[in-house]
Amino acid sequence: MKRYQQPFAMILAAIVTALSCPSLNAANPLQTKLQAKSDNTPYTYVLFYRSNDAATQKMNDVLQETLSQRDDSEVVAVKIDDPAQQALIKKFDATRLPMPTVAVLASNGAVCTVFPQRVSSSQLLAAMVSPAQARCLKALQDEKLVLLCAQPSESASIPLGVRQFQSDAQFAPRTEVVTVQARDPQEAKFLNQLRVRTDQPSTMIAFMAPPGVMIGHFNSTVAFDTLAQKLAAAGKCCDDENCKHHKKK
Repeated sequence: MKRYQQPFAMILAAIVTALSCPSLNAANPLQTKLQAKSDNTPYTYVLFYRSNDAATQKMNDVLQETLSQRDDSEVVAVKIDDPAQQALIKKFDATRLPMPTVAVLASNGAVCTVFPQRVSSSQLLAAMVSPAQARCLKALQDEKLVLLCAQPSESASIPLGVRQFQSDAQFAPRTEVVTVQARDPQEAKFLNQLRVRTDQPSTMIAFMAPPGVMIGHFNSTVAFDTLAQKLAAAGKCCDDENCKHHKKK
């Protein structure tokens, strides 16, 4: 879960939509939208820089050498004193980042990770996350609770306790349920990182709260009250001291 706890993960709520930027001196203006990506490029690598110095050039070279021939990513460069990019820079709190810095974003706007000052090709490629991980990251960065359900088959239903939690008036507005096939090879690494068992005959659940707190692991028989009480015990329920779930801690 370390990736969830990048220092700036919780403030990175925006995504860049831009033309490919083969060099820092590209003539085409950078186009941005402070919303989720609307194109089909899975990953955007945003290079924040202060000046075109040696460190910036080296980082840009690594980006281009690693990603220029791939059709699943694009690289854009943002100079942190560019007046046209101040809304984006503020969203990233980029003036506080050590320069240069690369932020890696998935197609849904999730911030996968942030690399300050230097980065390697292997790190850039490792930053590409699975679809389920991208959904979990985005929800956590949107200050939502996440119930990840690893299902043994496509026909498996979401456990009753999870459905009750998701529909509860107190939790519904800030709860995201993410389903994934337990034996999906694309998700194997992510589920292993979460320590979710994939060899079980029923749905296994990983319950997470922002910024990346693991509330617990449960099987398909988990009750709504158990989920609510575990959340309260972790201090992630709500701020109301009179909340019935706090009283049950």
